[in-house]
Amino acid sequence: MANPPVDSTHLSDLNRAEMIDQYGGKVDSQFAKKSIMRKFVDVQSVLGTDTLINRRIGKPDIQAITPGVRTPATTNTFGRASVTVDTTLLVRENRGLLNEFQTDFNARAKMGIEHGKEMAKFFDNAMLTAALKGSLAAAPTDQDAGNYNGAFNAGNNTTLASAGDELDPTALYEACAGIVTSMQLNDMDTDECALFVNPTQYDVLLNNDKLIDRDFSMDNGDFANGVWKSLKGVPVMTTNRMPQAVEAAHLLSNAGNGNAYNISATEARVVAQIVHPESVLAGETIPLQSDVFYDDVEKMWFIDTFAAYGAVFNLPEASGAVFHTV
Repeated sequence: MANPPVDSTHLSDLNRAEMIDQYGGKVDSQFAKKSIMRKFVDVQSVLGTDTLINRRIGKPDIQAITPGVRTPATTNTFGRASVTVDTTLLVRENRGLLNEFQTDFNARAKMGIEHGKEMAKFFDNAMLTAALKGSLAAAPTDQDAGNYNGAFNAGNNTTLASAGDELDPTALYEACAGIVTSMQLNDMDTDECALFVNPTQYDVLLNNDKLIDRDFSMDNGDFANGVWKSLKGVPVMTTNRMPQAVEAAHLLSNAGNGNAYNISATEARVVAQIVHPESVLAGETIPLQSDVFYDDVEKMWFIDTFAAYGAVFNLPEASGAVFHTV
């Protein structure tokens, strides 16, 4: 053969670029469909550096003007929150020289759907983990700025009083409502928040009459259809992506970030989170991307999906969490 092929795309009626488009398109569409936090958190681009910085400004003082007396100037304080993007996440699948990926569109589509779904689940878990840590954090302080003149507050958290309260509709409702009230006392716009609960606690709250009874909550729920919409005006989202177990080696954790994404025994007991979009500072250097290539040495196709991002809590007072007792 005068010009032998350098890969196996000659076995398909599609070239490599079309394969990437088909596979990558399904990854992107599935990620967009399945991720709940991508639409909720503002993820900023991190280019030319590995660190995203968000400036904090303290609370200014209000003064009264006294006739004939010069009003003294006051100095506001600045600080910052920062997140470093230092890990690339990868989903890689290997396929042999002769396989359905080359010729079967359904195979490319289904593989892309699965990869996109797993990347969406991992992304959501990372964002909810950052918010969870904010709910347990103290009010931000800065080496130079002190306490920002009281501009910021600690995170909002509560632990249910008794074992099994996470399965009690009244106890769980009161705990979640108390967190919302605490956030309102900190001047948070809770109508911009979302309440995240796992499917078990969603069902528990479905049995709280005040959430679905029309005498208490007009058009807020339907027990027969297993639906309720909000708690104290905060929209509810059911998800299985909150931290659920102790995690000592999270893929995004490393010595450089102080293992910031690992989950402690306390954090693993979370049953509900109330999150404001400003609770998380998130940045990405590599948006979700896909690639398909053939390695002649391995005689294998490599089907990749990868991304690089990071997240930390930004404003602790914008996060809330309810924990079950030990």
